[in-house]
Amino acid sequence: MASTDTISSADILLDCGATSHMFTNREHFVTYAESSNEFVTVSGYNKVPVAGRGSVLFSTKLPSGRLSIILRDILHIPRLGTNLVSLGALHCKGASVQSFDKGLAIFKDGEELFRAPLTGSTGTLYHIQYASPVTGIAYLAGSLLSMHLWYRRMGHLSPQAIDSMQCQNLVKGLEISIPREFDHICSGCTNGKSHRFPFPNSSSTHYTKMELVVMDITSPMSVPTWDGFLYALVIVEVSCRYPVGRLLCTKEDVGVTVHDVLAMLERQSGLKVCHLRSDNRSEFVNDAMNTFCHRNGIIHETTIPYTPEQNGITKQAIAVFFEMV
Repeated sequence: MASTDTISSADILLDCGATSHMFTNREHFVTYAESSNEFVTVSGYNKVPVAGRGSVLFSTKLPSGRLSIILRDILHIPRLGTNLVSLGALHCKGASVQSFDKGLAIFKDGEELFRAPLTGSTGTLYHIQYASPVTGIAYLAGSLLSMHLWYRRMGHLSPQAIDSMQCQNLVKGLEISIPREFDHICSGCTNGKSHRFPFPNSSSTHYTKMELVVMDITSPMSVPTWDGFLYALVIVEVSCRYPVGRLLCTKEDVGVTVHDVLAMLERQSGLKVCHLRSDNRSEFVNDAMNTFCHRNGIIHETTIPYTPEQNGITKQAIAVFFEMV
């Protein structure tokens, strides 16, 4: 190492002559165990004591963003002038080296770990590009996690915003592991942010007589009738908008009433019901109704949940009936 190059204890150099990774800064270590009676030889003959061993975590700067890496079995040597990452030790762990215009890039398993451009007054020192620690941050995090986990921890914040927070050092400890790409689909966000076009005011679909019959039941009325009825069942033949209304005491009477009304419509029209449409309430979707439709060859259609517009004909008929009361 040339004496004319200005380096500090905060720098991290890539060294092809070092036999081990050696750091002088204790704050870089995330795991640490003290050592005794252990020395290393530097500059060919000088022996310096090793204070401890451990793992080091630091964030490297890449063209695609930042990446946190952990180096293990690091020697802590306080008397060392700077921090050294051994190129030989990286090779032993399966890393590879690629050269670019002004330095070296280190890869492992196809992923780029860090870059070390040539710097210094002589232009012969490989300085590893890393993000300096920040202080005075309002939030604190403490582990190397995936983008998916950070996404969930931050209340489903967009991955772009999380990446921006990391690049601007807004959260200390916000380090994202490989892979950085967010390849998950959040069903909650998809449903919450989905949009649909408004339903048309009128339908251009034409039905033949008895091709489609729709039905719905009201909520319990606040005041029962003199005969104790609380519910109103409305069934509409769609082609001619012919409505039939029945008052019910309980919802358990829906099945029998539907059978009676459909039999009356079929007898009066001389045609069979082809399709029956309702919502997904248990009064309409149950074993008895399924058996009745199966035996009579009726196709039972149900609306999409939270989409009453698909059964709007009965909603309008119910409104008309109650306006007439």
